[in-house]
Amino acid sequence: MGTNDGGEELVADAETLAGLDGVTPVAAAQLTEAGVTATDVTEKRVTYTDLVEAGVEQGVATDLRREYSLSWSSTLGDGLDERAESMGGLHDDERDWVAASTSDWEELGVREYDPVEREPVDVWADRERPTPVEAVVDGWVADQLADAGITTVRQLAWVDASALAEALDVSVMQARTWRFSAREAFQQE
Repeated sequence: MGTNDGGEELVADAETLAGLDGVTPVAAAQLTEAGVTATDVTEKRVTYTDLVEAGVEQGVATDLRREYSLSWSSTLGDGLDERAESMGGLHDDERDWVAASTSDWEELGVREYDPVEREPVDVWADRERPTPVEAVVDGWVADQLADAGITTVRQLAWVDASALAEALDVSVMQARTWRFSAREAFQQE
């Protein structure tokens, strides 16, 4: 089926085909018998329909189509509207959508995507920034809390005091005091 860049006919080789991902020795034999080369598959020179029509089992052809992103068929027509008509399994509204996709997107007002034109977006611009835990505790405690994964007043306000006390090796009463201070600050926000 295939030729190399110099136009020379390539010979289907079961051993080379068996080296492709997902190709079993049985599948390699079927492909060889059909005259399909490894290059035909990897360069997408064959379609699912070509493989089935050449006598390759549907399961093998399906596996190859999925593994190597082979086209379903080469006879779908030139334009999207023709392809929509020939595609099986589409509902009428899906077929209409594919056919309508032949429109010039610029006529519809859709700008061409250019990632260079985009400005960086500050995701916090419309939101209040979290209050750092340093607003309610001193630096040493804030460092200890950060080691435990607590960096905001909100996190400290709703922490389990006994779990915090155990994690920081402090008394539960001390953890509750920090939590109480955080809740007061959080409610005033």
